[in-house]
Amino acid sequence: MKNNVIVFDLDGTLLDSNNQIIGGAKTLDCLNTLQQTGCTLAICTGRLDHDIVKICQEYGLDMKHRISQNGAVLYQGNQLKATLLDKQEALDIYHELKTKDIRIELNTISNRYWTSERDPLFPKEFYDSHIIKEDFEDILLYQPAVLFLIVAQEQQLKQIEETINQNYQFTKAIRTSQTSLEIVHSSVSKGEALKILYPDCQIYAIGDSPSDFEMFPFSKIGYLVSNQECHYPCQRKETILEALQDIISQIK
Repeated sequence: MKNNVIVFDLDGTLLDSNNQIIGGAKTLDCLNTLQQTGCTLAICTGRLDHDIVKICQEYGLDMKHRISQNGAVLYQGNQLKATLLDKQEALDIYHELKTKDIRIELNTISNRYWTSERDPLFPKEFYDSHIIKEDFEDILLYQPAVLFLIVAQEQQLKQIEETINQNYQFTKAIRTSQTSLEIVHSSVSKGEALKILYPDCQIYAIGDSPSDFEMFPFSKIGYLVSNQECHYPCQRKETILEALQDIISQIK
């Protein structure tokens, strides 16, 4: 029998905008039930790896693997494996983006770089790794850059997304919300991460945004817990709690 893997996103899926567990104690009870029945739990998020570590410690979740930065960074066997931005393309993109009236953030494997403090309404990290830096050029030249996060109006993001995806060979843009866009290496996706970590497993994936949709083709069932349009086959549930309850009923 194939091992059952339950993989889920954080923001908008497990966590609400206040970093609280959606479904509260009932959701955690379901996760504990799945762990006790031998299922593998995995978090697959756009956040950095340290936030997965923090939430696992806080809620007693046992994660053998961790998928962060939308699949660009994988934790496996006490190793972090990262797929980095192409250095020259990242520099070219940065030079183009910084002329626009938008917010640009840059992630390395372990830190977020900001040019100014975030809006208080932004989701807060569990472990604050941010560093304020006026310009990112030196980081792109000398550090392992993983992704850009762009925050702007929807029409601006659409234009940036089209430009990146049409004009760069090793880089792509992924919409993560109506006001955010992430730019990563073209080989990166949450689905590819599942393919690498769980090639012979039966996967149940839960997510809410377009960056999560790439998990669904690699899953026995993909659960969509939002009203987003999705062209992959999936089951719609109101919350992660309902999705977990459905998974428990299927694997018992």
